[in-house]
Amino acid sequence: MKPSLILLTGGTKTKHTLHQQLQQLLGDYLHIDSYAVDEGLPAGLEADVILFSSESLKEEVGHIKNMNAATFITGQRTVHHEHLDKLLTIPTGANVLVINDEYNVTLELIQSLYQLGINHVRFIAYKKSHTYYDEIDVAVSPGEIELAPTYLPMVLDIGVRLLDMTTILRIVDHCRLEGNVALQISERYIRSIIELQQKLLVSQQETKEVYHHIQNVVNTIDDGILVINETSEVTVFNQKLEALFQIQADLIINRPIDTGILQNEVVQFIRNGVEESQFFSIHGVEVVVYRHTMIGEQSIVAVFKSVHQASEIEKTAQRKYREKGFYAKYSFDDIFCENTKMKELKQIAKKLALAEHPILIQGESGTGKELFAHAIHKHSLRKSGPFLPINCSALSESLLESELFGYEDGSFTGGQRGGKKGLFELADNGTIFLDEIGDISLSMQSLLLRVIQEKEIRRIGGSKIIPINVRIISATNKKIEEQMKAQTFRNDLFYRLNVLNLSIPPLRERREDIPLLIHHYITKNGKWIKVEQSLMDWLKRSEWDGNIRELKNTLDYMLTVCNGTLLTKDDLPQYQKAQQSEDKKHPQQNRLEQSEHLMILKIIMQCHEAGKAASREYISAKTKEQHESFSLSQQQVRRRLDDLEQKGMIIKRKGRGGTRITEAGISYLESLR
Repeated sequence: MKPSLILLTGGTKTKHTLHQQLQQLLGDYLHIDSYAVDEGLPAGLEADVILFSSESLKEEVGHIKNMNAATFITGQRTVHHEHLDKLLTIPTGANVLVINDEYNVTLELIQSLYQLGINHVRFIAYKKSHTYYDEIDVAVSPGEIELAPTYLPMVLDIGVRLLDMTTILRIVDHCRLEGNVALQISERYIRSIIELQQKLLVSQQETKEVYHHIQNVVNTIDDGILVINETSEVTVFNQKLEALFQIQADLIINRPIDTGILQNEVVQFIRNGVEESQFFSIHGVEVVVYRHTMIGEQSIVAVFKSVHQASEIEKTAQRKYREKGFYAKYSFDDIFCENTKMKELKQIAKKLALAEHPILIQGESGTGKELFAHAIHKHSLRKSGPFLPINCSALSESLLESELFGYEDGSFTGGQRGGKKGLFELADNGTIFLDEIGDISLSMQSLLLRVIQEKEIRRIGGSKIIPINVRIISATNKKIEEQMKAQTFRNDLFYRLNVLNLSIPPLRERREDIPLLIHHYITKNGKWIKVEQSLMDWLKRSEWDGNIRELKNTLDYMLTVCNGTLLTKDDLPQYQKAQQSEDKKHPQQNRLEQSEHLMILKIIMQCHEAGKAASREYISAKTKEQHESFSLSQQQVRRRLDDLEQKGMIIKRKGRGGTRITEAGISYLESLR
């Protein structure tokens, strides 16, 4: 009959691990039962040997009366050998917090680790009463990781500690196992260590093979590649860099980068640089160094390119985008101005261009919003990438969605075979310009908001998530603040688009720029033509509701129809000739007054035709009904009526008579129309 052994542990996990160890080593010679205090102990415990997993457990349950054994043994524990590799991979000098449920057991574990030769790190014992541990690089625990504080950067489970060989031999001795049993058990124990060593050797060999493969790959690349780890040690230094710096890789790999072998300014840029790239001259060779931090790691990759090569790559990329039309056509040199405010605006726009945040450009139609968008991209760090403009108001909602996000094959009838990339995909690493953003629907606003937040898109009819790196410049001639109040434009989207803002003034607020623009457009047409001074004065006084676009259209017309080498008022388009004539009749009246008078006279005329009288209250209400953003109060209506009465265009009467339009008023109304 086999001798019996009862194992007593505190927790279930410890019970399973130690029972498995005992069964593997002694199962052929002993009958083994195991119990955990956490699960509850049976009424009676009787065996040849009762084994306690720790001294603290013996003190806790050793007083139980119905516990009978010839021998009581307290186990000595050691680190689980299968998890030693986790400890060996911790960086040298790291602060390691050792976590266990009992402080004295934690100290024993640390002592065991040092005795095993794991002394390349600093171990710190965990105390439950200690609320915070500063500057901890990693924590380790023998199966008690649930005790680890949540703020720790990394916690490694090094497995439940095993019984050491002296404990196993004590059990053999007390059970009086005959023959060479002790030798066989020792061989089994050593065999498990040898198997682990073999695994480590295989793993080490595989690591070497992977390293040599990577080294061969980076040596075939035309660029110089240098990589440093979190401790600033060089881990990759390819053959291109050997030739560039004129040193052997063996002299620098696995050594700190700042040992004086490389140029100090290059080392400082690689370690602490803020810019993405920087120019250097190394042994007479001009290079551009691109610096990248590896995602999820503290390693830094530096790529060395010759200036000639970097220039050729940029030219190739720009040529490819230009062939497809994905490039900015205008720069800040194409924005002509003498106006102080516009000059300041150009300087601000140049600063905004160098940032990566979204920009919202606001201004009336024809002020040059798209021109600014082109110039900003061309002045930005993305200038080598694509620039894609799209007019959001020119497309239906479904068509706009397919243009922006693309679609998969078979998503809808008439779609391009094989599917189509959207503008966001095509603009990757570049800029997309969303013109007339104020005209998109609420559902499109939701889709656009997701793109900005998540930096990813999904094609129509597709399931694949596509990450994108796109800068968004948007523009509108609408008053988005009023649209938000009316809940036709999402507040959250506005604040996402309006991180940086430009507000372009209308042409009537920068009249000193009009001669400059006129001269530019005439020169651009390749004609030697002068502008009559009276015409120039009239052009400077005009309101230009269509702003620069209207001015350009006017000049294009005049240059087409003019005779000789002098532009005069006779060359003006027909509608502007009529406007000029009206200005002669009413020289004191500006365009705003004309608009207000036209609106009021229309309302009075409608009342006249309906046989009604028009009161100030009625006129004010009708202006608000027709033009909410252009409405007049009763006081404003009264002043406008006084002006019209002085001009003989209306007659004001008290009471029910109200205000009536005169024949002169009707004639004036027809002329304004």
